[in-house]
Amino acid sequence: MRIWAVLVVIGSVGCSGCSGGETPASPGEDLGASRDGGIWSPARGAGIEVLERGQPLPSSHLADVAELAPDAGPGPFTDMRVRVEVGGEIRTTPCVVPSGSYCDGFAVVDARGRTIAVDTYAYLGAKPACRSRWTAGARVTSLSGIWQQHASLSVLALAGCDGLDGAEGQAAGAPPSTDDVHQLLAGWAPGLGVSVRGVVVARWKSGSGAFGFALQDPGGAPASGVRVVRSRTSPVPASAPEVGDGVRVTARTSRSGEHVLEL
Repeated sequence: MRIWAVLVVIGSVGCSGCSGGETPASPGEDLGASRDGGIWSPARGAGIEVLERGQPLPSSHLADVAELAPDAGPGPFTDMRVRVEVGGEIRTTPCVVPSGSYCDGFAVVDARGRTIAVDTYAYLGAKPACRSRWTAGARVTSLSGIWQQHASLSVLALAGCDGLDGAEGQAAGAPPSTDDVHQLLAGWAPGLGVSVRGVVVARWKSGSGAFGFALQDPGGAPASGVRVVRSRTSPVPASAPEVGDGVRVTARTSRSGEHVLEL
């Protein structure tokens, strides 16, 4: 089982996608300074606040098969909802690397021999109810999930069983206009205290208290998705939100170089 160490972020107070024109603190600045009112160095403590339940999910980015190739590298829609019309066949079970390293899953190869690595573990867990659907040789017309980057390997992580040949759901209403996550990525630096709002588009949790989720700006613009993780040893008393929750997360950016918020 994978264990990710993470800190969670908490968003700004009473403003829509606000930054107040502020820029992220430089490594030499005092990160404990209180500048609440933007996403940088918030005064509030680490945690997750659910602002509204049942929010419409951002539309998926319609990707090309080549865009999601295992060696494609990170792109502007990493850690965001993506969908690809693949018209391919399941060729390998489990994934293209050994089970237990980064994923349990499979590879889909289209008629031109192009491959997409599909991670079934990240959000579905070890024994999802739909695992019988990805037998070798089965045909796949579409895939949807979260585009993840693991070292030099790109994968599409199924966020639900309907990510395999499922229809794309239509948003029931206009989502609130915020761009906190986009601001965060634009000014990313390790070890910063931040507070951002967004919509939970996928999540996993374990019995140990560890959990993680993909947080995305409601509008679905490029470079507006980030992972949030709470490790089992985290002292932050937070609970895993649900998909569709509009949340405010207060945490710190990872010092590992990855775009991860740690609780």
